[in-house]
Amino acid sequence: MSEPVTLDEPRSSRRRFFALGASAAVGLAASQTLEAQRPKSRGAGPFPNGQPTSNAPDPSAAWSDPVLRLVRRITMGVSPSEVVLARQLGYAGYLDYQLRASVIDDSAIETLVASRLPMTQMPLAMLATQDGNEVNNQLADATWYRAAFSKAQLRERMVEFWTDHFTISLNKVGYLKLVDDRDVIRANALGTFPELLRATSQSAAMLRYLDQNLSRTPTPNQNYAREIMELHTLGVDGGYSQTDVAELSRILTGWTTAGAGTFAFNRNFHDRNAKTFLGRSFPAMLATATDTQMKAEGEAAIQMLVEHPSTAAYIALKMARWLLAYEPPQAVVDATAATYVATGGDIKAMIRTILSGKNLMAAPAKYKRPFHLAVSSLRGMGAEVVNIRAARQRADQMGMPVFMWEQPNGYPDRVDWWSGLVITRWSYMQYLSTQNSATTTRVDSAAFRVPDTADGVVAQIATRMFGGELSPALRTQLLTYLRAGTYSDARVRETISLAGSAQEYQWF
Repeated sequence: MSEPVTLDEPRSSRRRFFALGASAAVGLAASQTLEAQRPKSRGAGPFPNGQPTSNAPDPSAAWSDPVLRLVRRITMGVSPSEVVLARQLGYAGYLDYQLRASVIDDSAIETLVASRLPMTQMPLAMLATQDGNEVNNQLADATWYRAAFSKAQLRERMVEFWTDHFTISLNKVGYLKLVDDRDVIRANALGTFPELLRATSQSAAMLRYLDQNLSRTPTPNQNYAREIMELHTLGVDGGYSQTDVAELSRILTGWTTAGAGTFAFNRNFHDRNAKTFLGRSFPAMLATATDTQMKAEGEAAIQMLVEHPSTAAYIALKMARWLLAYEPPQAVVDATAATYVATGGDIKAMIRTILSGKNLMAAPAKYKRPFHLAVSSLRGMGAEVVNIRAARQRADQMGMPVFMWEQPNGYPDRVDWWSGLVITRWSYMQYLSTQNSATTTRVDSAAFRVPDTADGVVAQIATRMFGGELSPALRTQLLTYLRAGTYSDARVRETISLAGSAQEYQWF
């Protein structure tokens, strides 16, 4: 990959700026695909595949401030207030603050969500009677509001992680996903993995998504039994067989849903014959066995998955990939797995293990997925949002509408998957930077014009969108663009858009 974006000609133009970026992006996509197939050694460093591209410099090489690195990694995007808070608290203090999400005063955003999106507060029975499209929209809008404006930013990052880990397609389950998001994922995002797994195993949305509600003896559906091992706990190479899938599906017969969408155990669906799962025998049951005894078979099997060494290793690897690097050092994964075992799967403790200052400062940058990029631009541009729906739906053109991934493996967390959509990313930056609506979204360009000069605008961009760590090269490029034409509000907004489109803004 060549240098991402350059404006080294006296008469730079916006088209020229984008053209250079496009060339860089093509190189990025190609190089990342190759790199994904053939990992390259980075030498003696702890990250064997550390550089984000094979030819371009890692943008994180210029990120010298550990606190700012932490802000980038555990929030949905840099904002001036977040950076100020983090620097006041310091690395350890800011991480502690974000890990204690339950005591963060998030009443402002929660009040806003409750007032503007009342369906998010409705009980199940009432939700079931509402317009399905509007329920879906309010769930997506609430997700965006919280991601962009919640003070508990690490919780939002982990909500996104667990939403992918326990993927449920909104298209298949409708309003049940709103209940799952509210009562399962958000409620347990920073709790313990065993409690989160148990909650998902009794989520009507999950059971319907993976057809567990249709599973009954003598022909049980194996979808949920397979995915709870392959994707939720052990991992595809976690040491189970197809026989274990079949046996677990028999154990879980009777786990279903009832009414508008509540978990239920139906004894008439349950297989009472003897089973063997992961080497453990489950004896046959008498017809007089109670519902509690029958359901306990499934609970015991899930506990076996929670305690299996492969689960500790698999969850540790996925969390390290999410929070640290696409290819985290094995030592970090092993230490995180050990934390899982020692703490009973405490998610906060695992995050502490992964995000030590030493680990994070050695980690390469990661590429923002479309949702992350769009939300980070809202934060970086200081967007004032009255109704987020239009901005959200416009961002969906980048290919990542929330809750719409159909497969049970979640949206990919891989640079090669997303790096080919660069034109839509630039288009979104151009769209957002020009918003000036009192009823939807407004980017106040006046905030960037302090002082109202080219130097002042670029200084504000550096502070607001990059936390002060704007590379000299990009600073020069932005200044060159601003000075090449008539200074105006439109020119300032274009420059903000270009900053958001720049290669280094794509990484975190």
